[in-house]
Amino acid sequence: MSLRLRINLLVSILMIIFIGSTAILQIQDIRKQIREEMAAGTKVTVKLLSIFLSNTQISALGKNRETDLVLFLKNLGRVRAHEIILRNGIGDILYVSPPSKYKAGRYAPEWFSNFVTPKIAPFTIPAKGLSLQILPDPSRAILDAWDEVIDLVILAIAFFFILNLWSFWIISRAFSPIKSLVEGLELMTKGNLQTRLPNYPIAEFHAVTKRFNQMATALELGIKENNRLALSINQSSDALFLTNTDGMINFWNPAAEKLFEYQGEGFRNQNIRLISPNNLIHEIDTNLENILNLEHRDAFETLRKTRSGRKIEVSEKVTPIVEPETNSILGTLFVIRDLSEKRAAEKTKLELEKNRELTTVVQKRLEEERKALAMELHDELGQYVTAIKTIATSIANRSKDGDKKVYSSSTAIVSAAGQIYDAVHNIIRRLRPITLERFGLIETLKETIDELQKIHEEINFTFSAKKINLNKESEISLFRVAQECLNNAIKHSKAKNVSIDINLTKETLVPFLKPITILTISDDGIGISNNRLNIPDRFGLKGIRERIQNLGGTLVIETNRNRGTKIVASIPSL
Repeated sequence: MSLRLRINLLVSILMIIFIGSTAILQIQDIRKQIREEMAAGTKVTVKLLSIFLSNTQISALGKNRETDLVLFLKNLGRVRAHEIILRNGIGDILYVSPPSKYKAGRYAPEWFSNFVTPKIAPFTIPAKGLSLQILPDPSRAILDAWDEVIDLVILAIAFFFILNLWSFWIISRAFSPIKSLVEGLELMTKGNLQTRLPNYPIAEFHAVTKRFNQMATALELGIKENNRLALSINQSSDALFLTNTDGMINFWNPAAEKLFEYQGEGFRNQNIRLISPNNLIHEIDTNLENILNLEHRDAFETLRKTRSGRKIEVSEKVTPIVEPETNSILGTLFVIRDLSEKRAAEKTKLELEKNRELTTVVQKRLEEERKALAMELHDELGQYVTAIKTIATSIANRSKDGDKKVYSSSTAIVSAAGQIYDAVHNIIRRLRPITLERFGLIETLKETIDELQKIHEEINFTFSAKKINLNKESEISLFRVAQECLNNAIKHSKAKNVSIDINLTKETLVPFLKPITILTISDDGIGISNNRLNIPDRFGLKGIRERIQNLGGTLVIETNRNRGTKIVASIPSL
């Protein structure tokens, strides 16, 4: 039976009890009223007749007295709800009052009459050979009361049905949110956790829907969190095992299957000791014993074996799973990470460091050779060219007014010696600029740009720099980077503007970091396409990157088709 029907039934029962109680009280009141009415009527009738009998006793005798009395009673008729019977001395009835014409022929039900009829004894008035009997007759009063009861019953029934219908409507309206609550719960049981209920004006239902929506939100968030956790576990690159306190495996993730070469249900009903070499089983035993004491073990490196028996290097972490409320141990979590990639990365890093060291040594040696070659060209070849030019000049001066052929040949030698000297000077500057040794990076770049501006008048070169503090090795590397980038811009970019900037910056958020020297070279040329940019040794970019990385710096290349190229090299300062 629904709650709504139960409440309606309860209301109906209460109404029936109320109406029944009211009916009982009403019937008792009717009985009391009839008794009082009959008693009062009897008293009035007895007094009236007693007075009349006293008068007839004084004024009339014998037969005349009976006649007068009968005549009086006939004229008197029926006295209220009383029946009057006149008898003579031998008991013969001389007169009986006529029946009541009020609601003649109708009577109240016998059970009702018996229930409300009061106990009132007949009253007899003796009068010298005559007796006047007064019989109370409450039938008319009972009939009136019955009619009133019938009216009240009809009214009560109408009121009962109207009140029931009204209460049914009120209860149905008040309980209408229950349907949406049930529908919401059904949707929740089907997995629709986005279900939300509207707010209701009734305070109790408003509180219920508020808690329902809070519960739905909490469940939805919990499911999402569980899904994320499950997804994280399934997609984790670490092998995860959940075991009981004895080491029996209850759960494992795909990474565990992949790492240890077990597929499907391969770990079902297996012990975690399965993945340990025989000589290292004691490690797992010790870890499980420590778990019973709520002790966990941080990541440590060890050996484990696959299904095929292959031993692998792993990092293993062991943690107890504890019930927060009871602090009881539910099981153990094993997190196992394959160290193969780490070892390979370490090996690659070591090889890279060796390669960088070798590159640094090669570049250092190359710079030394360039320096030595520049010195040789300057000291040896330069002196010879200078001597040749001096001798040729002397010959030209002596033969100026003499042999024309000698003079022409000697001036040609002077001109050729000058060109050779300029070429040697340019080679020396490219090999090892003298200004780099004497005045540093900024002055060398300024001189280089001035020379390039004279040669390439169609390009506008701009240079800006702040004072920096670098060692010789860093200055040489930055110079070579700038030199290579400028050559690329001149040869390939078709740029009209090339700018070089040297700046010094410091990470203010991390005060202990060294200042950073930034070399920026940009142009407005055609840019570098991705295909060309990805060619390892295209434009010498590989060499540039290696130089910067050897100094512990970074190289960033920004380029767009027909929008120029920007190269930013950053290295630590002293």
